[in-house]
Amino acid sequence: MKRIALVLFVTAAVFLAGGLALANGRRRLQQPIAFNHHKHLKDVGLTCLDCHPQAVRGARATIPNLQVCADCHQEPQTESAAEARLVEHIQQGRPVPWLKVHRVPSHVYFSHRRHTQIAKLGCETCHGQVAERELPFTRPAAPLTMAWCLDCHERSAVSNDCVLCHR
Repeated sequence: MKRIALVLFVTAAVFLAGGLALANGRRRLQQPIAFNHHKHLKDVGLTCLDCHPQAVRGARATIPNLQVCADCHQEPQTESAAEARLVEHIQQGRPVPWLKVHRVPSHVYFSHRRHTQIAKLGCETCHGQVAERELPFTRPAAPLTMAWCLDCHERSAVSNDCVLCHR
């Protein structure tokens, strides 16, 4: 009887954890500054790699640090309230508390470098039409699930061997 109760408890816990994980993936986050990718990419002419150089060098693209923003925004360039908040952070040396939106589970190894440099995938493949975004990410553009990744690997004729991604 105790064994059945334990099995039921573990099963319920697994379903609850899965439900919370799904809910977290759908939850919209409130970013501290209304960052406009469109303005930076289309109007100014920057590329994704100008602010996210780690996307070609490392496993993670990373959220740009304050110095990356300070390279152009020591002083306001526009009348934007969002930019004014950014300049305030820069002048005070206070990092912007961006919320991480794109998460890969800790048991999964994902390398941006492998996908951008070796596979030659564009950022849009996983992050959607970033250059059209006038507001910051509040949730992932793509589901970033195992099924979604496996489907891409299959379409691209890339190995789906478990040990390539799972630690």
